[in-house]
This record gives sequence, C-alpha cells and structure tokens, in this order.
Amino acid sequence: MMARTPADIGAVAAQIEDSTRVFGTAQSLTEWRERFGYSQRQAAEAIGCSRGAWAGYEHGDQPIPKYISLAIAALSLGVGR
Repeated sequence: MMARTPADIGAVAAQIEDSTRVFGTAQSLTEWRERFGYSQRQAAEAIGCSRGAWAGYEHGDQPIPKYISLAIAALSLGVGR
C-alpha cells in the first residue's frame, strides 16, 4: 500500500525509523548477517560498503551510519535484490 496522505507518509516514516534502530549496534549487524547467511564480504557488497568498513561496524570500531541501517532494512524487506 502506498502512502497517500501526509499522515500516511508520517506513519510509514515512523515505522522505518523504528526498524532501522534495530541495526544500530555491532551485535545486531552480526546477527542480521548470520541470519541471512552472508559472509562479511557478501554483506558489505549487498549494502554498498567495503568489507573493512563492515568489519569495523561489527566490531564496534566505528559508529554505524544511518544510511547503512537503512540499506540493511531495505535488504531485509527485499528491496534491491
């Protein structure tokens, strides 16, 4: 269902915001990657970052950018496959 009114768009945006918080920790990235059967390299390629960056996010060496969380949420929903 497409959002048609400002209220619909706001509701969809809130759902997306809530779902992306799930991918805000190193542990959540590792759990997501393993659940989908990706290696670190495959996960990085799927979302468009380097394997080194992905490893840094998983190890907690660097903060997870919002666009990475959004890309993971999109992949989880089947967008871009």
